[in-house]
Amino acid sequence: MNKYAIRRGIAIGMVCSMAFLCACGKKKEEVSGDTVQTKAQIDKDHIFTMDDIELPMEGDYGVNKCCTTKDGLYVLATTYGEESETNKLFKVSFETGEAEEIEISDDDNSYFDNMTCDEDGNIYIIKSIWNDEEEEESQDEEASAGAVLAESESEDIEMNPNDVASETTVFAEEEASSDYHLVKLSPAGEVLFDVELLEEDLKEYVQSLVFVKGKGVMTCCNGNISLYDMKTGEGKHITTRDKNDDYYYGSLFASKDGTVYLSEDEWDDNSRSILNKYNPQTGTFDKDVSLPDNIYASSLYAGNSYDFYTSDRGNIEAFNLGDEKTTLICDFTASDIMTEYISYIAEAGEGKLFVINSTDYGYGKLACMNKVEPSEVTDKEILTIGTTFVPEAVRKQVVQFNKSNDKYKIKIVDYTEDDTEDDAEAYSDTVKKIGLALTQGQGPDMLVLDYNMPIESYAEKGALEPLDPYFEADQDVNTSDFLQNILDATRIKGKMYSVIPSFYVDTCVASKKKAGNDGVTLKNYTDVCKNNGIDPKLGMGSMNRASAAELYSTVGSTFVDYENGTCNFNTPEFIDLLNLVKQLPEDMEETGYDYEDFDSFYRENKSLLFEYYISSFDDYQVLKKGYFGEDIVFNGFPTTDGGESFISTNLQIAMNSDCKHKDVAWEFMKSFLSDEYQKKIEWGFPSREDALEALAAKAQEKPYYIDAQGKKQETSHFWSVGDTEVEITELSKEETQELVDFIKSVTRTMIYEDTVNNIISEEAGAFYEGQKTAEEVADVIQSRVQLYLSENM
Repeated sequence: MNKYAIRRGIAIGMVCSMAFLCACGKKKEEVSGDTVQTKAQIDKDHIFTMDDIELPMEGDYGVNKCCTTKDGLYVLATTYGEESETNKLFKVSFETGEAEEIEISDDDNSYFDNMTCDEDGNIYIIKSIWNDEEEEESQDEEASAGAVLAESESEDIEMNPNDVASETTVFAEEEASSDYHLVKLSPAGEVLFDVELLEEDLKEYVQSLVFVKGKGVMTCCNGNISLYDMKTGEGKHITTRDKNDDYYYGSLFASKDGTVYLSEDEWDDNSRSILNKYNPQTGTFDKDVSLPDNIYASSLYAGNSYDFYTSDRGNIEAFNLGDEKTTLICDFTASDIMTEYISYIAEAGEGKLFVINSTDYGYGKLACMNKVEPSEVTDKEILTIGTTFVPEAVRKQVVQFNKSNDKYKIKIVDYTEDDTEDDAEAYSDTVKKIGLALTQGQGPDMLVLDYNMPIESYAEKGALEPLDPYFEADQDVNTSDFLQNILDATRIKGKMYSVIPSFYVDTCVASKKKAGNDGVTLKNYTDVCKNNGIDPKLGMGSMNRASAAELYSTVGSTFVDYENGTCNFNTPEFIDLLNLVKQLPEDMEETGYDYEDFDSFYRENKSLLFEYYISSFDDYQVLKKGYFGEDIVFNGFPTTDGGESFISTNLQIAMNSDCKHKDVAWEFMKSFLSDEYQKKIEWGFPSREDALEALAAKAQEKPYYIDAQGKKQETSHFWSVGDTEVEITELSKEETQELVDFIKSVTRTMIYEDTVNNIISEEAGAFYEGQKTAEEVADVIQSRVQLYLSENM
């Protein structure tokens, strides 16, 4: 698990959390021009309806690929859930939405998985063919290799088993390969040619293909670019692009005028993605145009009104090449449309789009979207929920609420959507403006709390609504139904100010045998490392002084009492922390290893404590079987007399005390605490006790999933930890209870007080470099942090 992928705050860097603290004015005072204005209106100009289009297929199916013709689109769909998959090709009319099947040859040894079409409606489709003879030959060779190994063991022949194992792996890879053909079909489905791809492309997956007007079909196969003649299918290799770690991430696109572009991981001086234009005369790709801000050339779809359409989970947008910004076409949330993602967009006339809409199970469904005239949009009372990053869980609940409520509608306000720079400084400025808006009565009705927002100050200054009265008056929620440590995590001076639907636990894991009965503390860290033959320099795994903010945010936070505004850094215990950090490498380069190298260090007795975000019962097995290979203990981050673990929230929502419809806001907020919502949480731990117990019970069964028909299907589940493959099986009752007890025992909440962290980091450097003693540094940190707390708490 990559912890940096989970926390947006870490991903954008540590930012200043003076956001709210600098807002000292009274509520309702004159609004400053530096605040973020909350628009409590729905933009009626970008609302669409979405209706699924059912294809005439038996059983469950998903739409894989589409390509657009003049009057409709071709749709390639595949059945799933059966013993063998079935491909079907349809043409769907833009005018009527009706689907007509085009017969294609499909057998057990072939599979269609990508296509494009020309202006005459001819279809160019990629067919992968399984080679039965190659499979049999591979199995014979593998059996022979096994026989040789057996013979060597019986006759004591000197032979390296790893050599045979390597060969067996190669055979397995060959067994899994397919040959790829390019097939041209007439609009009626007649095969016009069927040719094998060039040798350079034959064993590579066809990532993308486009039709080049007057020429033929261009393919991109893991960086190999080739052109196949439109009449004969004869292929010509054009170029091979540079790969990243043996894999190519580029894609081919064609604009509405037929110009072909290649996207690669390239950026201009303004951090805008670049498209490379294909030059038919020279057969080369030339850097041509930068895309609009925040648009990545991974999913672009040619249009008519615009050069390209694109989509994220919140919107459909469009642009012409050369535009600096996109034009909003559809706001999914305002339209009450829930989608996992959109994987194809076809413009079918004014106000109509055809899309592939991903379902909850990951299978694409064809859908038609129609623009709603602004005059037809029903007016509702608007509540706002503000955020600096739109969690998908929030988007889903907003759509569900809006669909079921005739009087009120919730609007998501993303305060970062207008940021011109995606960096820490811009984010910090946005958080400051939100804090000012809250003090001046201009904030959103509800707020998704980010890690860098000082919730304690929000509450103390009266900007947040205490939620205790709502819990007490509501018959649908009972505080006794929830994990008490999670409820306590929402309390500030005894009052609850937020709801936490789900969470995970940030801790340090150790081998039970190596940690011993006393565990790993600040005092014994060095001794425990040395007693187990571990270099203290690598005892914390990949952690180093440059990444020690993790320790400042965890262990360091235990030296601050935010509720009373005091701290105790000038103590022997804090000096123990400084001494521990000083032993770590200065940065990753000094370790001499890459991050992935450390995956095996705990099994190999090279590292002691492993920071890990525990978010599922599977993690127990990943840690025990994969990283450590033996019994583990949740030691926590080493503190003075033990270890401390921390609650980290997946989502935390608060109510503005100036919310104009508090009862409505509560109805929305409590939906995250409902039995229905809590029982569906799969990543992270639910805050309802019965939902957690249900996950614990499931963990004691063999792994399974619920299919589209609601049936339980057993499955095999594996994790890779370095070179070790871990099979996830059922946990014992004792193991499950151990993890449940640990989860319930964690009482501290992760605090990212970046001003304090920055003070520690700035001053501690003098000790690490030998310029000051630990005691001198501790005194300076104590003085600076206490001054900060006195002025702002």
